Formats: sequence, structure tokens, C-alpha cells
Amino acid sequence: MAVAHEISPFDIVELTERVDDAPAGARGGVLELYTPEVAMLEILEPELGPAARIVFAPLDKLRVIKPSAKSA
Repeated sequence: MAVAHEISPFDIVELTERVDDAPAGARGGVLELYTPEVAMLEILEPELGPAARIVFAPLDKLRVIKPSAKSA
């Protein structure tokens, strides 16, 4: 499958699978690319609480919902 958009910091993304306490379908913003294969996200929906809202997700478990203005 072709990648329509590379994931970049400040993109809004959706999890395609559960990651830690964040369920599949959770949405949030990419804070940074932790490694070339893993992004650090702040989950905004659903509300998870302060300790659980930062997750490290493999890029292959993310789908871009809204690209950042810099990468659009």
C-alpha cells in the first residue's frame, strides 16, 4: 500500500490498534518522532488522564487524520 503522507511532528493521527492504555481509534497529536519508526503522541480523544495520555506508537499503527500546516 502506498503511503499518502509521511507522519510528521504536529500531525493529528489516529491509532489503528491499541497502544498501552490508548484504544484503537484514539486520536492525538504527534509531539515528535522518537525514532524513525516510533512517534511520541499526546492522546486527546478519548481523555485518558495525565499519566496515560503520552504514548509511544509504531508508525505502522498510525493513520494521519490532519497533516500539520508545515507538512501539507
